[in-house]
Amino acid sequence: MYNHQEETLLQTYGWQLCHAQSFRPYQEQGYQAYRIVREGKGLFWGFDGEHELLLKRSGSFQNREDLGVQNPPVIGDWCAVLPYGEEQGLIEGVLERTSAFHKPSAGERERVDVSSSVVAANIDKAAIVQDIRNDFNLRKTERFLSLLHADDIPAILILTKCDLVEEAELHPRRVQARFSDLPVFLVDSLSGKGLEELAASLAERSTLMVLGSSGAGKSTLLNSLCGKRVAKTQEVRSSDGRGRHTTTSRQLHLLPNGALLLDTPGLRAVGMNSSTTEVEDSFEDIALLASQCRFTDCSHTGEPGCGVQQALLGGELEQDRYLNYLKLRSEAQSWEEVLQVRKQKDKHLGKLLYHYRREGLHER
Repeated sequence: MYNHQEETLLQTYGWQLCHAQSFRPYQEQGYQAYRIVREGKGLFWGFDGEHELLLKRSGSFQNREDLGVQNPPVIGDWCAVLPYGEEQGLIEGVLERTSAFHKPSAGERERVDVSSSVVAANIDKAAIVQDIRNDFNLRKTERFLSLLHADDIPAILILTKCDLVEEAELHPRRVQARFSDLPVFLVDSLSGKGLEELAASLAERSTLMVLGSSGAGKSTLLNSLCGKRVAKTQEVRSSDGRGRHTTTSRQLHLLPNGALLLDTPGLRAVGMNSSTTEVEDSFEDIALLASQCRFTDCSHTGEPGCGVQQALLGGELEQDRYLNYLKLRSEAQSWEEVLQVRKQKDKHLGKLLYHYRREGLHER
């Protein structure tokens, strides 16, 4: 086993008991544990608390990945690594994950894109970041919450640039009226307002992933929490508050209070990769109303004896929330249809790549 000092260094970066148990077979073979703390343009960098290495997949790892029996490495993963040279290492295995976030994408017409995949692992909590002046949108919040619910990742909402609007405190009230259990933080990264309360909510050795649109203030927020400039920032357009993607890679930062913050590129569109069941479960109030429907397969769009429709007509359910529920459920149904096709294609392609690599080795 690692000695106490090495174990403590790993724990600083989120090492847990499940990772230690998953790592034992690799440790017996002389491998070392590294967490992927930076990812960009197909490259990975791992850190063990002291040393950073540029990581590449080993040949055997790549074969297992092609066959679908090994998860591709992503930011936040703990990996079994064989260091070589002074600054490089080979990934031989991805250790057990405590969570995995699937980032979907959507086309211009918000059609479901089958390119969705795991893009971050071992996330303890996610922060939805919105510019309170230009990006505050309850429907977008609802969409993010449905995605995070599907991946079983708790969420908080951070409303930035609160000094730029009057009566900023009214916005958290609107959020709480719709999402009563969602923690909301009102902050201004330049003046420092609300940052102390936000930092106090982040547990030591826990990993917080930030999500939001470009220009929402994620990079400025990160710099303020770190107490120094660790991320690039750019001016946003005054007309709509939009900015260019200042964050183009994913990176894990250790904050002064011991928490870990995973910075991600801004999202231009947020598609849906949840199942219909997961979407329905994320709307707890509607799920409760649906239990009162006459028919168990009620679509809540016009059937007699529909509990959801009755609540809508009676003013117990917001029309905007109901319409967004139908929209997200429809996207989820489209996702389920393409997912089966994608799985078959991925399995076939993986086998072709595996056999192609094997034949190439034999020819040598």
